[in-house]
Amino acid sequence: MQNYTLKLKETDAKSIALINYLKTLDFVELSKDGDWWDELEIESKSSIERGLNDIKNTKTHSDENVRSAVRKRILKVQNK
Repeated sequence: MQNYTLKLKETDAKSIALINYLKTLDFVELSKDGDWWDELEIESKSSIERGLNDIKNTKTHSDENVRSAVRKRILKVQNK
């Protein structure tokens, strides 16, 4: 048995018709898988896209620089 993957928008009338037709075929087994991306809110998707763009444009910070900055902030708060 071969497995195939189809990605269909359930809001499209043609997609719904195709799904309903496939359900009538005894040799077709349908399973519904969701993509976690589709479950995210717009703000989360935007934040991820900004992060990916930062990586693409090398707007990143090294682990060493981040750790150093955090240490400085902690020491600053402790010395107050």
